[in-house]
Amino acid sequence: MYPLRVPLEEEATRESFARICERVCEEQRWKLLPTGVELRWPDGRHQLVSLEFRDFDGEDLVCFSTVVGDARVLPPGRLMLALQANARFPHGALAVRDDQLIMRDTFLLADVDAAQIRASIAYLARTADDYERIFFQTDEH
Repeated sequence: MYPLRVPLEEEATRESFARICERVCEEQRWKLLPTGVELRWPDGRHQLVSLEFRDFDGEDLVCFSTVVGDARVLPPGRLMLALQANARFPHGALAVRDDQLIMRDTFLLADVDAAQIRASIAYLARTADDYERIFFQTDEH
């Protein structure tokens, strides 16, 4: 009889996610960092998309997020426009976290695939960078 060895499901899932993410970054020529992914465009602009793992009601999640800018300096009308835009986004949503306007997308870790990773990171980065340029006239994130 073979010894029973059951790998920790969370570790195996995170490990496979890391391999998929590495492959996507290599294919897209994105820079994979210890805490996320950096995308750069020909015009010199860039955007960092952070990756983090979370547990919600016993489900392992992977969350992608990127900072747009300081929400405290935006007039209320701009914040309202940003929140209204959420209804049109194919990926993620705008939110405020620790006084920062961010874009965020979340997936079940066990179900996320390369196409979702690629589409989500690309969309979050491009959209957040557009909002950063329009609302803040900066390229800090």
